[in-house]
Amino acid sequence: MTSGAAPPLGDPGRISQGLRRLSSGGARSLYRWALIGVSVGIIAGIVAIAFFEALTVVSNGLLGGLLGINLPVNGVPPGAAFSWSTDPHRFFLLIGILVLGGLGTGLLIRFVAPETEGHGTDQSIRAFHRGRGVVRYRVPAIKFLASTLTLGTGGSGGREGPTAQIGSGLGSFLAHPLKLTTQERRVAMMAGVGAGIGAIFKAPFGAALLSSEILYLSDFEPEVIMPSIIASVISYSIFGSVEGFGPEFVIPGGIGWTPAQLPVYALLGLVAGLFGILYVVSFYRTRAFFRSIRVPRVAVPAAGVALMGGVLAALYYLVPQYQHFLAVGAIGIGYGVVQWMLFQGHLPLFFLLLVVGLIFVKILATSLTVGSGGSAGLFGPGIVIGATIGFSVISLMDLAFPSLAAPQDVTAFAIIGMMAFFGSVSKAPIAVILMVVEMTGSEALLVPAMVAIFIGYYVTGHYHLYEEQVENRLASPSHTTEYFAEFLRHMPTSRALDPQVATVSATATVEAAGFALSHSTLPVLAVLQEGRLVGEVRLADILGVPPRLRPTQPVGSIARETFPTLTPDSTLLEAVGLMDAEGVEAVLVVTPTHPPQLAGAVTRERVVNFQRSPGAGNGG
Repeated sequence: MTSGAAPPLGDPGRISQGLRRLSSGGARSLYRWALIGVSVGIIAGIVAIAFFEALTVVSNGLLGGLLGINLPVNGVPPGAAFSWSTDPHRFFLLIGILVLGGLGTGLLIRFVAPETEGHGTDQSIRAFHRGRGVVRYRVPAIKFLASTLTLGTGGSGGREGPTAQIGSGLGSFLAHPLKLTTQERRVAMMAGVGAGIGAIFKAPFGAALLSSEILYLSDFEPEVIMPSIIASVISYSIFGSVEGFGPEFVIPGGIGWTPAQLPVYALLGLVAGLFGILYVVSFYRTRAFFRSIRVPRVAVPAAGVALMGGVLAALYYLVPQYQHFLAVGAIGIGYGVVQWMLFQGHLPLFFLLLVVGLIFVKILATSLTVGSGGSAGLFGPGIVIGATIGFSVISLMDLAFPSLAAPQDVTAFAIIGMMAFFGSVSKAPIAVILMVVEMTGSEALLVPAMVAIFIGYYVTGHYHLYEEQVENRLASPSHTTEYFAEFLRHMPTSRALDPQVATVSATATVEAAGFALSHSTLPVLAVLQEGRLVGEVRLADILGVPPRLRPTQPVGSIARETFPTLTPDSTLLEAVGLMDAEGVEAVLVVTPTHPPQLAGAVTRERVVNFQRSPGAGNGG
């Protein structure tokens, strides 16, 4: 889109209606947003509990009971240096469990709801911009099942994508019983996104803002924020009443920062940005590979997690040091590993190298799981990768410059690594900062966080995880009508004026008028008497005269003496509104002089052409 141009025209006949909706929306917005927020929040909170419990049951049953993998957990301080254990005699069976989960996911995606493939956030963003906020009723249930299979069997992914798509489906589902308009349905859908993420991540404010920020690369959706806050607070309250209100991660006391460390935080932002590019490229190239291979589509997710399981099994047996850290750290969401890092100080060099290696393994495992079509999000792994980057950067800096870091600084850098990494690749830095603060209770780190995330955001540049994001509201099809209306509000009629209006004398016959109209490019004739405009004639007027009378009856007898007109200073929005009200395609334009003189006409077609090329003019 060229600079200064209006957004593409959708339905010009609804421009004035769209503007009237904008101007009157404030009168009922509080009631409507409260209704949407409360309804979405209650349902999303209940579904979040069910989803969390389902994941826990499936993961504990398959990974814990069947394979003997005791994964680290988050939300409680680690009780020992290593808080996980595995059974070497059964670990290789992880490949089979992953494949079974992948096959189940593939069946659901292939035969029931194809749109549940992958992480789900893009599908929600697309539904807002291009799908009129409509999500099929079956999507929440199928996404629930597919994500439980993918994550519960050990696939590397997060819960935010599934909860975002489940929540958006719930918001869309409520549109019918609540009798919502299309725009309100879009808002309800994104309020569902905020409510789902806010509950399951225990970050209601950040999630509410995320549902507004994640739609765009460099903008917000203000209309979404208030209902999303209401929905997110309610869903979080319901979820917390059952699962607890503590933060997602607990951190040791005494964390902070000093101005002397800001250059190191800047370095962290740079490193996070570079790894962010690797994350995006790895994911999309892996996805492209799996879409290109000649394998039955139902088996593609299974193929992806089979490769992931093979990699982890090889690492498990080939690199067994430190309780098989490199393999275990890449299984599932991985929040337990992050929780363990937050309580660690300095590590032996070889262990530190394994931590650095985990960054690459987690990126690969996530790309194979989600890129092959597995139903899991990208936020959760992003948190793990970001925390690992922060941990690695400060630990390596401590080896070179011991005076810059203390043991408790590892916690601060791990937390800010989460923010800098995922905030940069999601293009939602403000929301991610708030979410991580809520998830960790680390508001004291806001200043260095802003430094790191600012640098990471600009290092990643045009690389971003969500391909359905658009640049800003001006580029969103959901705002076509209102932005086009605002554009027309400032454009005078003279910018789209057609001066070539066919005229006919009031004394001419109806037949002559019909001949003139048939040879005119406009659907209206101006009727003149002694050079003065006295009326207009349209095709319906001519057809209303019996054919036998047309050769003799003067056109002045059927001319409309009262008819709508515009002046050259009228706006094009007024022109479109007048054409809508009168049900016509063209309106005459007259000068404001007395008596008025014919200046030309404005047609709906010329308004459209002007909107498409406002700098080209409509002359001729």
